[in-house]
Amino acid sequence: MSKKTYTLTQLVDSVKSVINRTYSEHTYWVTAELVKLNIKGGHYYLELADSVEGFNTAQMKAVVWRTQVLALQTNLGEEFKQLLQPGNRLLFRVSVTFHEIYGLSLTIHDLDPAFTYGEIELKKKQTIERLKQEGLYELQKQLKLPLIVKRVVLIGSPDTSGYRDFLTEMTTNNIFRNFTIQQIATTVQGDKAVFEICAALQEADTYDADAIVLIRGGGSKMDLNVFNDYQICSLIAGLRLPLITGIGHETDEVVADLVANSRQITPTAVAKFLYVRVGTFRADLQTGLDRVLTQALSQMARATEQFTNTNKFLSHYFQNIITEYRTDLQAQLHLIQLYTADTLAEERALLELALNRGGTASVNHLRVLREIELPGTLDRILVNAQNLIEISRLEMNGMRDKIELLNPLKLLKVGYTMSSIDHIDLAHYSGAFIGKELQTLTDQFTIYSTITKIQK
Repeated sequence: MSKKTYTLTQLVDSVKSVINRTYSEHTYWVTAELVKLNIKGGHYYLELADSVEGFNTAQMKAVVWRTQVLALQTNLGEEFKQLLQPGNRLLFRVSVTFHEIYGLSLTIHDLDPAFTYGEIELKKKQTIERLKQEGLYELQKQLKLPLIVKRVVLIGSPDTSGYRDFLTEMTTNNIFRNFTIQQIATTVQGDKAVFEICAALQEADTYDADAIVLIRGGGSKMDLNVFNDYQICSLIAGLRLPLITGIGHETDEVVADLVANSRQITPTAVAKFLYVRVGTFRADLQTGLDRVLTQALSQMARATEQFTNTNKFLSHYFQNIITEYRTDLQAQLHLIQLYTADTLAEERALLELALNRGGTASVNHLRVLREIELPGTLDRILVNAQNLIEISRLEMNGMRDKIELLNPLKLLKVGYTMSSIDHIDLAHYSGAFIGKELQTLTDQFTIYSTITKIQK
């Protein structure tokens, strides 16, 4: 029996005919991962793949012809370039084609970015969940950002406007500009972005600084997707220094924002956050200083008032004490005068009595003994009389000295005075004072004055 044989061309033509009849008139929305991309002559040559649990389940070539590339670039703008990055999972509208030489391939007619954004959100959630499970998600939040951040390590692309805006704001603001900024240049998009950002973060963490600043200007969800990368975010979480992000977007947060110590919406906002923080601290210090000065002045005023009041009180108190002592002294002087006069009178009476008794006794004794013991008795009488006279003289001299010590004139000479009204000592005067004439006796004068005020 003879074998039926076909040429390869016949077989390929047959396959092509079947494929064309089945698929050529239809387009399909297909999801696949972009594995490789080559651009030649304006045409985009792609290699697509699909996988399940890490194992490739399908792989095929695809092409976007130049005319369609221009149409997609017009519709998607900069997002077209960001979407067509190896590693992204995309949703294409394709048709199936078969070529006799190049075999089976897909022709891409359209691209739906919404699917890729959904994939981005899914990967973002997976990254967040993984960081939480590994205990990395809140690590940066546990670091304390210094009140004054002066030494900064800046990570970003120097060619971007956000990078320049940050430096301009840090060096030209009117609040605080004395920052030390160490710059580490890196790309923030493209194939090398993850590797360079990771290397920059590891280098920045070795610097003697207060904080690390990671910035990027605005961009689309695809532009910012690099900051959802697990490797970058896990490195941020484990940094020794607190990290501040300034990635230019307001609505969508990337994972790097979530794990950072602090997140600002733009690079300029990061700069404002840093110098306003210093300005606020300086203002708080000034407020505290003003409060301390105010309290010190208030306390000094109260102390001065208390001192004045105490001084007045003491002056009045001691004036009263002096007045009381002067009154007591005048009373004592009056008592001394009375006591001296009485003492002199008593001593004089006793002396006269003693003299009278002595004379009488002597006469009687002389009369009785005049004939018997006259010579001896007379001598004894003379001796006794002389002794008695001498003793009396000594007593009189002692009394004179005592009187002299108590003499009011001596008190007047040392500065004391005696005052009276109507010749009545003040200590004993009980009438009205105001308008009365006050006689003040000193050692040299008698001073007459009219009383206008009495203060107790």
